[in-house]
Amino acid sequence: MTVAVKDGEVSVRESVGGLATAMKTLLAATDGGRALGFDGVLWVGWPGLAGDALDPKISEALRSQGLEPVPLGRDEVEKFYEGFCNSTLWPLFHGFTTYTVYRDDFWDSYVSVNKKFADVLASVAKPDDYVWVHDYHFMLLPLYLRGQMPDLGVGFFLHIPFPPPEILQLMPSSWRNEILDGLLASDLVGFHTHEYSYNFVRSVVRFLGYGVELDVVKSRHGYTKVGVFPIGVDYERFHNSGADPQVAKEIEEVRRLLKGLKVVFSIDRLDYTKGVINRVYAWERFLKSRPEWRRKASFVLVVVPSRAGVPQYEAMKRQIDMEVGRINGELGELDWVPIIYLYRFLPTPTLLAMYNLADVALITPLKDGMNLVSKEYVASRRDCRGVLILSETAGAAKELTEAIIVNPNDVEGMAKAIEKALTMPEEEQCRRIQEMQRKLKAQDVVKWGVDFIQSLMGARLERAERERRLATAIPLEGEELDRMAAAYRSAPVRLLFLDYDGTLVPLYPYAYQAVPDEELLHLLAELARQGGTYVVVVSGRPKDFLDSWFGKLPVYLIAEHGFWLKEPGGGWAPTARVDLSWKLKVRKVMEEFVERVPGTYIEEKESSIAWHYRNAEPEAGERAALELADSLTAMLTGSGVVVMRGKKVVEVKPAGVSKGTAARSLVELKRPDFVLAAGDDETDETMFAALPQTAYTVKVGPGRSLAKYYLPNYKALRSVLKRLVESQH
Repeated sequence: MTVAVKDGEVSVRESVGGLATAMKTLLAATDGGRALGFDGVLWVGWPGLAGDALDPKISEALRSQGLEPVPLGRDEVEKFYEGFCNSTLWPLFHGFTTYTVYRDDFWDSYVSVNKKFADVLASVAKPDDYVWVHDYHFMLLPLYLRGQMPDLGVGFFLHIPFPPPEILQLMPSSWRNEILDGLLASDLVGFHTHEYSYNFVRSVVRFLGYGVELDVVKSRHGYTKVGVFPIGVDYERFHNSGADPQVAKEIEEVRRLLKGLKVVFSIDRLDYTKGVINRVYAWERFLKSRPEWRRKASFVLVVVPSRAGVPQYEAMKRQIDMEVGRINGELGELDWVPIIYLYRFLPTPTLLAMYNLADVALITPLKDGMNLVSKEYVASRRDCRGVLILSETAGAAKELTEAIIVNPNDVEGMAKAIEKALTMPEEEQCRRIQEMQRKLKAQDVVKWGVDFIQSLMGARLERAERERRLATAIPLEGEELDRMAAAYRSAPVRLLFLDYDGTLVPLYPYAYQAVPDEELLHLLAELARQGGTYVVVVSGRPKDFLDSWFGKLPVYLIAEHGFWLKEPGGGWAPTARVDLSWKLKVRKVMEEFVERVPGTYIEEKESSIAWHYRNAEPEAGERAALELADSLTAMLTGSGVVVMRGKKVVEVKPAGVSKGTAARSLVELKRPDFVLAAGDDETDETMFAALPQTAYTVKVGPGRSLAKYYLPNYKALRSVLKRLVESQH
């Protein structure tokens, strides 16, 4: 929305297209958000008026329309918007690294503006509210907002590509890490495609070292869900646009002017990411190699002005002007123009008319987060005709696979695609269009918004529950210990899950050193022999290790983080069937890191493989762990495994297999009246989360945990277990 002040009167003009139109459609379909459970919607943004303060009359006029203004000074706008946003983030995130500018004052302004937005939001928001932050301009906002209002539901959606870490690494490390950390302060971070989501997750692993499992990142802020939400269009609006009298009139006028010519249509704003000049060259190549199409087809090229006065953009426009003029001069006739070139904003009825009548839409950006023009064109084809030529580097290409997909830098390939499009039989056109329309109708802009908001609500509830559990952890001593001992004594069936390393014994530098002592073996045996008591030793260790140590005891054993299960006196059985063909290549990578980092070693198990660095020089070990985790994450994508960071270890194991899944299966089998679980690290959190709310869960050692109770060390846990033994006497 744009604010104008004339003769003291304030007017607000709605923006056309893009996010503003998408949100307007979403709100209209959900009764202003009420259908989703909201009392109302408040927009917070810069009104477009440069100044450190706003006239109270302007502010009041905006607030009466549900708009909360954030005042920004002229220098601030220049360095924030034209500076860091459009001269640093925009080129870098689109992969145009040579255009990227790194200036401290740009960064300082970006920080300042994000903080100002956080201050304004904090002044109008209530603790139960939800805030939906949009796009690359405000990637620090979730962090600053969370600092002021920790209970808010905060969702972030990025409308442009997220670059791979190899590109993001070019940004100064302190900026890069703060941006990633800022995004992780959200409950939910959304992207258009799996590629962008994957790039984000890889960057989090590589630069911040946080653990990621499936679609959740565990950071210093807690748990952040990462999701993919491809934005759609208002399908019905575009599909029925030809029936609008204004649009119908424009269609007839354009057809009269073009005199039966085949029309290839392209529209984009002036930007180096759009690859406009490549389309011009592709059209020239097509006409020169297929001269029979001259005087039979014209290319309607619309370029919307953007960033006037910026030398780079001015040079781009001059090049387009010059090349279009040259081609029209060389190939044109008195009664035919090869390229009909418009450098201006196209009114909506005219744009919709072009969507309805163009035989071909040539949409070939060099890089685009999604590209809604391609979707609008397809949705508009009520006549079931028309062909979309779409760049493989546009996010929409992941969905609109029935389009003719091209490489935007392949001029010859695009020329061939134009010929294929212009000669495609109507039956094939219709088949392709109908399939794409089916997808667009099912995944329209309303579904995009509703899916994101519902996912945000779910993520917030999950975070709140985790925070509640983290906040309520109390020492297992005194009256609390007395109550637990009494519950243990009175329960007919008891189930005890006990992690090994760091929980029952201290953490040793090398795995072979962690042999159980006689006191521990005696203690576990006493517990297991009590009537109705089932003791389960849960470990990431290989099954042979556990068997050699505990095989003679009447206890259950869970090895390799839940992959293997053994009943007392029985044999080992896998809890899941998985493909382990990935292990060989993982070992080769880990061996390289063992050579590079002294003091590290590999521990291989049947279902997983781990690289330990607890004996390495601390800084070198942590740096190598980040690199290893990133390399493995990139290499193993789609292979059904997860890369985990534990205490001084990087481990790869099958996805969906955890201590939690194994523990839950035993709970379902035994149906115990009393459950105790104790563990010391991240792998044990899955166990705490999976067990019933009535379970006694205990975190051994320092650190935040989902467990209800905590104990300082393994010795304290042994004392608790002895107390349970004594409670039966």
